[in-house]
Amino acid sequence: MKGGRCTMKKIQAFLLSAVCILAAALPAAAQQSVTVTLKDSTTHSFTSIDSVRLVGGNFGDPMGVGVKIYVNGSTQSHDFLYSQMLDIVITGQTITVAAPVFSPNGGEFLQATTVSISCATTGAIIYYTTDGSTPTATHGTRYTGPITISETTTLSAIAIKDGVSSTLATATFTLVDNNVNANKNPELAQCSVAWRMEFPHLGTAGNYVYSVPTTTYNNQEVITYQIEWDITKKSNHWTAYRFDANTPDNNFGRTQTRFSVDPNIPTQYQWTHDNYTNSGFSRGHMCMSDDRQYNEESNTQTFYTTNIHPQHQSHNAGVWLKLEQWVNSRGYDRNFCDTLYVVKAGTIDKADQIRGYTDTDPLNVHCSSHILIPQYFYMCILVVKDNQYKAIGFWTEHTTGQQLGTITYSDYAKSIDEIEELTGLDFFCNLPDDIEAQVEASYDMSDWNQ
Repeated sequence: MKGGRCTMKKIQAFLLSAVCILAAALPAAAQQSVTVTLKDSTTHSFTSIDSVRLVGGNFGDPMGVGVKIYVNGSTQSHDFLYSQMLDIVITGQTITVAAPVFSPNGGEFLQATTVSISCATTGAIIYYTTDGSTPTATHGTRYTGPITISETTTLSAIAIKDGVSSTLATATFTLVDNNVNANKNPELAQCSVAWRMEFPHLGTAGNYVYSVPTTTYNNQEVITYQIEWDITKKSNHWTAYRFDANTPDNNFGRTQTRFSVDPNIPTQYQWTHDNYTNSGFSRGHMCMSDDRQYNEESNTQTFYTTNIHPQHQSHNAGVWLKLEQWVNSRGYDRNFCDTLYVVKAGTIDKADQIRGYTDTDPLNVHCSSHILIPQYFYMCILVVKDNQYKAIGFWTEHTTGQQLGTITYSDYAKSIDEIEELTGLDFFCNLPDDIEAQVEASYDMSDWNQ
């Protein structure tokens, strides 16, 4: 045997493999010379090539076995096992291998995308890298199916057939941040679930803490609601929650008659049930009792004192209740929505949006607790059904003597943008920015079965 330093046992095994495995042949016109470098540093060069057979696949292919080189019309080949070889160079080629093609061919994307790579040369093997380096038969990943790109990536690929490599193909896939104002870090360090759709953008003043009570329902943890609590003002900044398939109406009813302190927030920053006594105001829910009926514990958690504001009873049992029932009926209706997200709150940030305090309000009977009373209450609602979004807000003034009967909902309706302008808060910030801008700009009462 010429050109290789193999034992007879290895040669016999190789020749048997050559019989059993389909060998890819290059015609004589395809190349003029072949140089094989072995691991023992010897080099073997051949000219006047009749054909080259790559047994089992290309050099570097995991299924490849070796190369058989035929010269000068001889039926006796020069055989080399890939396991012996460092390299093979075929020169004077007249054939080419088409460069790989990416689909899609790079560009900007708003989310993870799937990329396919193909080659017009039949039988070519594609190798690729995702780190910007140049792939070879021994460096990179052999392409076997579509690739998922989930971050900005430069994809490089070559195709190899019968030892012949294509030109290098590259494409850059840029993942565009289409949610610039979402809760990320440092917000997620303040509250780890602030990525959820119902969250407003978290406050950054340093005086907020968060309560996220949970229960177990159908063997999974379900968040009851989320609260941003102002520890300086000892007041609810907002309560956010959702209606979906995990929060059905199982009709548990009203489980409590007294409110308890929130175990998730230090007690020195809270009010108690008795602090409201004789204040002249009701303990007005934000997440109402009827909104959490899937188990007893979730309903009990709506009776935390962090989930209430002082409300005059004519407001609490009047327009506010009507709006709550409006949201509640749509939240439980899976034909209307897949998920309904809601934020409820009273205004506590701006001086002209604060009515006063319980210990000095004219309605006070005999209450010494200095509990902030909002001048306005509002709700922001976002609905998704079949991946289509719509949003609406409601704004009410906290006055006495309000009607307890039928209301005209459009009298209180506003766009989310309008409520953001009034409050200075950013609602549903975790929506992609383009969707957020669209749904928050306006509303149509007819979209809400009104």
